[in-house]
Amino acid sequence: MTLDSHAAKLKEMAEKIIDFTPQEISSITPEEIQRLFYDLQVYQIELQMQNEELQKAQFELSRLNNKLNFTYHCVPVGIITLDYQGFIEQANHTFADMLGYKASKLQKTHFSKLIFEEDKNIFIHRFDAFFKAPTNKSLQLRLQGDKNFAFPALIKGNADDGSDTAGESFDLKTRKLIVTITNISDVITDTNKT
Repeated sequence: MTLDSHAAKLKEMAEKIIDFTPQEISSITPEEIQRLFYDLQVYQIELQMQNEELQKAQFELSRLNNKLNFTYHCVPVGIITLDYQGFIEQANHTFADMLGYKASKLQKTHFSKLIFEEDKNIFIHRFDAFFKAPTNKSLQLRLQGDKNFAFPALIKGNADDGSDTAGESFDLKTRKLIVTITNISDVITDTNKT
């Protein structure tokens, strides 16, 4: 729909709402017409000012969204969103780069498919407890990327539903888990050197 056709549609809708008869319009005095004209001009200016404020707010929201998006994808920590079954709903570029994938390719992938074979049982056995109450819990697993390169990772999570734990009345199927993944190869290497 073009802007002109949208404006025409709005005008048509407004005309239906007015619903004045020709007799009522002809009985309006010149003073009333002047007052109506003045009121309409004031209202038009108010609408223009509101529109300018909305455009400024929309620009600011867009700027902040771009900044947040850049930060999300460029932090030096992998970030993913998991559903209650362990499937990746969203992944930042840092996590995708750790594994040698594109972030979009990771969507709908079960997280366990990215875990080194010998560590999968750790994830499978601890995921439910980790998902239900992630605060102060972490997993240390080896992740395996595109070229079968495995690296040790520290995995921490936070529920994005505003709660720390899942209560009796909470539906876990609606919960999402925000997970951070840190490559701890350097930490393990430094520990082994000492």
